Amino acid sequence: GVLEEAAADQETAAAPATLIFTALYWRSAWKYRSRAYRYCFWDAGTMAAHALALATALSLPARLITAFIDALVEQLLGLDRKEEGVLFLMPLGRASSPPLPAPPLSPLPVHALPLSQREVDYPLISQMHTASALETREEVERWRDRISPLPPLEDAPLFPLPSLSAVQSSSSPLGEVILKRGSTRRFLPESIPLSALATLLTAGSGEIEADFLPGRGSLVHSYLISNGVQGLPSGAYVFHPARHGLQLLREGSFRQEAGYLCLEQPLGATASVVIFFLADFDALLERYGNRGYRVAQLEAGIRGGRLYLAAYALGLGATGLTFYDDVVVEFFSPHAQGKIPLLAVAIGVPAPIKRSRIVPLRPDRTPGTF
Repeated sequence: GVLEEAAADQETAAAPATLIFTALYWRSAWKYRSRAYRYCFWDAGTMAAHALALATALSLPARLITAFIDALVEQLLGLDRKEEGVLFLMPLGRASSPPLPAPPLSPLPVHALPLSQREVDYPLISQMHTASALETREEVERWRDRISPLPPLEDAPLFPLPSLSAVQSSSSPLGEVILKRGSTRRFLPESIPLSALATLLTAGSGEIEADFLPGRGSLVHSYLISNGVQGLPSGAYVFHPARHGLQLLREGSFRQEAGYLCLEQPLGATASVVIFFLADFDALLERYGNRGYRVAQLEAGIRGGRLYLAAYALGLGATGLTFYDDVVVEFFSPHAQGKIPLLAVAIGVPAPIKRSRIVPLRPDRTPGTF
């Protein structure tokens, strides 16, 4: 009943179970400061990509709910808004009986140990979450009513990608792929097949069951720097999912530029391809208001999570990277003019992991003595 009141959605409340994803800001802010607000959605989006994939494998209905009364769900879970925020709900299973009326909520008698001995407050995080909050059922319903698809990319000549029928699928079960998925720490400067890139882009652009995406829509566009894809000229591209092709923006080898854009990290330069998710900021705010910033970051996190899974299923490596925001837009402009970068994912051939040699202690040695 509380969830029905918060989300203004009886089907959500009647689901047999609902996962509620939250973010403890300090877990990211200790390293990334105010920018950590984005990272919360990237991490949660990756987790959502895993959960949605598993639900599909189990034929279990699952979808994302991002429109809800923030304060009511926070009260249900006993959260302190300054320290932890609700990101989205994920109802699981088919609706059963209608929910009972929402009971009165009393404070939860919980005591949480601090994450660190000392925490630094980054007020921009809680200010952004509060500025994008929905406070009443009427606001939730109005927010859903104002959602409309963003305009598609303009027509342009495209480099065609191979169909998925030409791609050999992975034989690894989904659970095994999820367990071995991680962030690659070093790439070999080698090329990947064009069919692998087609699989990655298809996986990353597929439909997401979410209340903020009507039909098969998307809030993000996929821009690429390709430096090592067999059969694809090196250069900068934008992906057209509806036409399954790549629009060439500029041709040339841009390994050095890719590394610089990714905060001067070698991973960006040695990767076979770096995929940047960007969104049209003005159109996003017009249709979604301040909460559009949340859902765009979340969608980028989910699509990035799907890229990760597809890469590891194909025996490749992937890692999410941060970047110089304005320089990314400048690099892909004029096509990217007016957009904001959300997330970057580098994909390539992983370098073998060097294993450290462990020397056992001699029986006559006491641990800690030399």
